[in-house]
Amino acid sequence: MRKWFTFLFLLLLVFPASVQAQNAVTFESLNVRLWSEYDQPSMLVIYDFELAPDTTLPAKVDIRIPKDANITAVAYLDGSDYKNTEFSGPVEDGDWQIITFFVKTLTTYHLEYYQPIQRDGTNRSFTYQWNGAYLIKNFRVEIQLPDDSSAVKATPMLPFVPNQPFLSGSASVSNLEAGKAYQVNLDYSRISEAPIVPAVSPQVAASEPITQDTAGRVTLDNLPYILAGVGVLLIVSAIYYFWRSNSAQAAKPRKRQHGAKGESTQIYCHECGARANGDDRFCRTCGSKLRIE
Repeated sequence: MRKWFTFLFLLLLVFPASVQAQNAVTFESLNVRLWSEYDQPSMLVIYDFELAPDTTLPAKVDIRIPKDANITAVAYLDGSDYKNTEFSGPVEDGDWQIITFFVKTLTTYHLEYYQPIQRDGTNRSFTYQWNGAYLIKNFRVEIQLPDDSSAVKATPMLPFVPNQPFLSGSASVSNLEAGKAYQVNLDYSRISEAPIVPAVSPQVAASEPITQDTAGRVTLDNLPYILAGVGVLLIVSAIYYFWRSNSAQAAKPRKRQHGAKGESTQIYCHECGARANGDDRFCRTCGSKLRIE
């Protein structure tokens, strides 16, 4: 019995330590880009983060984003290309939603989402917040506005410089502690409603994601049924062709069969009606030429 108590005591000591080690995730860097009215009348938020080199892998990273955000990309950098990465969620948690990255290699991980911009006539306002879940050694926020924006105000204060067709500003923080939030409040005015990057063609509408139910989609799963249908069609066509051939042959009038050469036939003269022999060519009575078929 004493051995069991000792085992349970050691287990309780080890379990919290293991949980704490699992949650001890440090960001080497986090770059947040806020692109206002870029290709939609909303804010495009882009995350690129890397974990510290001494991170024990695999690791789970929870990113908390607003509930009204629309996630469009979850990826990791493989060489020079971004590829879809393993994740779970999003899971709603009050006014937020949580998406979990499963980090298996030390590389750059990528998240994109759109979030509505508050509008009051020509005035725009937007609030971004990092909830401070992890220690970040190098934290950076970059903001990009349409270059026709005016009365731009940002908290914290960010210097904005023209960079056509944008107004750009940025801020950096070193060693942003875990549990310490970082918030950006942005206000500006703009008359135009057009995004910075217009659609390639206004006549081309965005396509819905391709799924198994997409109209016109043919997959290899349907191939056996397609081949069976083609086989049935060929068999039916062959039967129909055979039936039509026999029907045409039956309806065709047959040629009159003559007797074999030298066989006696009944022949009569068309002039006088006298009976002639089978070898006659002229009537023996009136001399008229016989009509021999």
